[in-house]
Amino acid sequence: MNLIATRSSIFQNRIIQLTTLAAVLLAYRIYISGTTDFLFMFWNLFLAAIPLFVSRQLMANVRLGQSKILRYSLFFLWVLFLPNSPYIITDLIHLDNSAATIWLDMLMLFIFALSGLLLGVLSMMDVFSYLRKHNHPFLANMMLFGVSLLCGFGIFLGRFLRFNSWDIVARPQLLMQCIFKSLLLWNAWLWIIGFGAFIWISFWVLKPYLRGRR
Repeated sequence: MNLIATRSSIFQNRIIQLTTLAAVLLAYRIYISGTTDFLFMFWNLFLAAIPLFVSRQLMANVRLGQSKILRYSLFFLWVLFLPNSPYIITDLIHLDNSAATIWLDMLMLFIFALSGLLLGVLSMMDVFSYLRKHNHPFLANMMLFGVSLLCGFGIFLGRFLRFNSWDIVARPQLLMQCIFKSLLLWNAWLWIIGFGAFIWISFWVLKPYLRGRR
C-alpha cells in the first residue's frame, strides 16, 4: 500500500512538472509573439485541478467517517467539475495552422491537455475506490461509466453551448432548457457517447500506471 501511495505521489509530482513545462512554454510564446492569446489556459488548468481537490476531500471524509450529507455533496460537486479536466483536450481547436508558432502552440496545448486528463484520472481513481467499497464491483464500474458519459455531456455543453460548471447556480433555468434541447440532437449524443467512452477507456488505460503497477 505504501509503495502504491509513493508511486501515486511520484506521478502527481510528474504532473506538476508537466504543468510547469506548459507554463514555461506559454511564457516563452507570450515573449516571442507579444500576445497573450493562450493565457486562459492557466484558468482552464486551475479548473481541471478542482475535481482532484474535491475527490481528496471526499476520501478524507470517508476516512474520518464524517457526515454522509457532506459526502454526497462532495460527490455531486465532483461530478459537476469533472468535465473541466478532459475539457482542455478540446482547446486544441484554438490551433491556427497559419501562425508562425504553430509547432510551439501544438506542443504547449498537448502538455496542458495531458496534464488536465491525468488530473481527471487521478480524481476518478479516488472516487472509484470509494464506489467499490460501498457497491458491487460491476455496479461501481457502471456508475463510473455513467459519470464518464455525464462528463462527455458536460464537455459538449461547455465547448459548444459555452456553459460553465457554476451555471447550475448562475443560470439554472437556461441551463436546464439547453440540456433538454441538446438531448434531442443526434450530434450531441455522438459527442456524449464518443467523448464519454474516451474518458472511461483513458481511466482504465492510465489507472494501472498511476497506481504504480507494471
